[in-house]
Amino acid sequence: MTDSVVHIAGPDIQVGAQLRQRCAWCGGVLLDYALDRIAVPDGQDARPGTWPAGDLVEVNGNASWTLPHADGDVLPANACAQIDHDVTGARPGNVP
Repeated sequence: MTDSVVHIAGPDIQVGAQLRQRCAWCGGVLLDYALDRIAVPDGQDARPGTWPAGDLVEVNGNASWTLPHADGDVLPANACAQIDHDVTGARPGNVP
């Protein structure tokens, strides 16, 4: 049995020095950065890489990776979109 969950990457959003990317389906946080706390050489963009919106991102603890997929593919059984909405709590106004 795996403890991993597959999410659908949403767009990355930056507000001030905060950069966050959530799952487009359940709202789970995939990336969360305080850009003013990232050390880079002078003149280098401090903005880290993000997941391309729409990619399937499998998360297991602190590890995450993308899964190959094509439009029309069936989502894996451990995808958040396959979990009952009452369990994820992903209802309008109740995003985790």
